[in-house]
Amino acid sequence: MEALIKPEAGLIFWTLFIFLILVIILSKTVWKPLINSIVKREEKIKNDIESAEKARQESEKIKQEIERRLGNLKEEINRHFEEAKRDAANEKEKIISNAHKQAELILQNAEKEIEMKKQEAMKELEKKILDISLLITKKVLSNAVDRKIDAQLSENIAKQLSETKISRMN
Repeated sequence: MEALIKPEAGLIFWTLFIFLILVIILSKTVWKPLINSIVKREEKIKNDIESAEKARQESEKIKQEIERRLGNLKEEINRHFEEAKRDAANEKEKIISNAHKQAELILQNAEKEIEMKKQEAMKELEKKILDISLLITKKVLSNAVDRKIDAQLSENIAKQLSETKISRMN
């Protein structure tokens, strides 16, 4: 053990000689593949970093494109919504306008029908008045007047009633 504490020239020589042989053997067999694998790993890491950076930039571009498309889509949706509101308002106006026209038409038809019914009622009333007048006249004059006079009297009464009707209308 003393030889290890006190270095001798032979021991130093053989230690250095074995160390150099070990270094040469390791450099030929282990260090080159080790250094090559380290260099390859550095290149792979560098490539991965570059790929990750490219992917990040690409994803940023895609994100911006998506945001732009979403903005355009929102604008288009709003535009379609406004068009739909306008179309609905126009359709509402058309429906209301048609309803007003139909209501006016119904009122006009009702007024015409009322006028026709009024005319019919007036004719019916005149006919009944004429019939009543004839009956009264027949009863009063039945014994004194013959049939010719009765027909002339009926005509005269009808003429007077129609003249009265015409003067009332004017």
